[in-house]
Amino acid sequence: MVKSLKVWPRLAAAAMALSLVLAGCSSDKGGTTQGAESGGNGESGGKSYEVTLYYPGTPQKDVALVEAEINKKMEPKIGATLKINAIDWGQWDNKLNLMISSGEKSDIIFTAAWQNYTVNVAKGAFLPLNDLLDQYGQDIKKNLDPAFLEGSQVDGVNYGVPTNKELAATRGVLVRQDLADKYKLDLTTVKTWSDLEPLLKTIKENEPAVTPFYISNTNGNGLLENLDWDYLGDASVPGVISKTAGTTTVLNEVETPEFQEAAALARKWYQAGYINSDAATSNVFPKDQAKAGKVFMWTDGMKPGKDKEEEGYVGYPLTQIEMTQPTITTGDASGAMLAISRSSEQPEKAMQVINLLHSDKEINNLLNFGIEGKHYVKKDGEDNIITLPAGVDANSRTYNPGAQWQLGNQFLNFLWDNEDPQKWEKFKEFNAKGVKSPALGFTFNSQSVKNEIAAVNNVNKQFKPGMTSGAVDPNEMIPKYLEKLKAAGIDKIIAAKQEQLDAFLSK
Repeated sequence: MVKSLKVWPRLAAAAMALSLVLAGCSSDKGGTTQGAESGGNGESGGKSYEVTLYYPGTPQKDVALVEAEINKKMEPKIGATLKINAIDWGQWDNKLNLMISSGEKSDIIFTAAWQNYTVNVAKGAFLPLNDLLDQYGQDIKKNLDPAFLEGSQVDGVNYGVPTNKELAATRGVLVRQDLADKYKLDLTTVKTWSDLEPLLKTIKENEPAVTPFYISNTNGNGLLENLDWDYLGDASVPGVISKTAGTTTVLNEVETPEFQEAAALARKWYQAGYINSDAATSNVFPKDQAKAGKVFMWTDGMKPGKDKEEEGYVGYPLTQIEMTQPTITTGDASGAMLAISRSSEQPEKAMQVINLLHSDKEINNLLNFGIEGKHYVKKDGEDNIITLPAGVDANSRTYNPGAQWQLGNQFLNFLWDNEDPQKWEKFKEFNAKGVKSPALGFTFNSQSVKNEIAAVNNVNKQFKPGMTSGAVDPNEMIPKYLEKLKAAGIDKIIAAKQEQLDAFLSK
């Protein structure tokens, strides 16, 4: 049977573990063992196994055409085919929770530290991958900085394969450069969040059809997302430390002056009309609003060339302004990963697919950019630089998932002709500049407080969108927010985090 299932009982109740192990052994008879007997392609005259991939993003019109091209390359290599399932960001959480609770058959699932990673690990949603990586992920281990796999472990076990991309992280804003030029806005003067106000004011007064600062439930927590916090492995679990202050005291962020100041600034901008009025409830991704010409600025994670990456999707010239220094946390190592679902019938095939996304340039770029000649063309004399075919623009593209940061090895990706040819070298320089959090490598095991986490997350859903958007008065709401958090058990969670972090640091 698949070796990775040997550690499964750590995560599930005994009865469930037994049933899963038995199911795993059963599937092995037609999967791992058979694959070994037939040279690793998993076929012995039968139909190839279909590996399903689920990730958050915009479904693409030409996905079936791209799948067909991928499978022409993939099936002869590993005896498996790929089924691509992009789920709109606004529906992603509900779809994922339903898949997990129902046990619906699925194979590869996107996950991240900011997407309930450790919570879903505690639920037993994802398989442990250490043995599968050893057997079927040799190219992943060869190409991926060891810090990614080490930093994304939970109690020494990998439950997700990180994307090979930037390791350091910083936060900032993306700005419509054409509007900045039109009104002669000096972006070099921006050093703090408050410095953005004159820019937003100008757009508010002169561009009534454009939202100066767009926030929705799809792009994190707005201004609150940009605080100096290390969430210790999973941003959905309360309890933070400062990444740069040198302290390892776990805090309730809602009690901190930094949170309260950010909430006050969001409130000020909301009342001034700089933030969209539906920010607390909208599930529209900022870049989709920007693509429609309705947004001037929004917050996002930054990296070298982020503006040019998004520019190709949005269709307007963009400039990025970095607002925080580059840092490296466990959450950054696990900021984008592919997990294998517990309901996968052949997890070894799923790992072989992930391995190809980390090693096979042709398959990687088919998934990320589509079919040459139809969805892109190569620049004359260039093997790695691409541009749109004649007659195609940002609004008429039929395959443009924009999910390279989620899927495999970004260092295999083509570059659009508006991007810096030295982009990947700059990624490496960016990583080298990252300030390491004192808790780098630590991931909180939330199993002992999963009920409290569920209760706290219900409170967060009630209060945090209003704080994020500025739609409520923080002076009035923060005391009520804190009261509900305390009643839900946040102090127990923070105490458990502190205990585990102290034990980690003592080693």
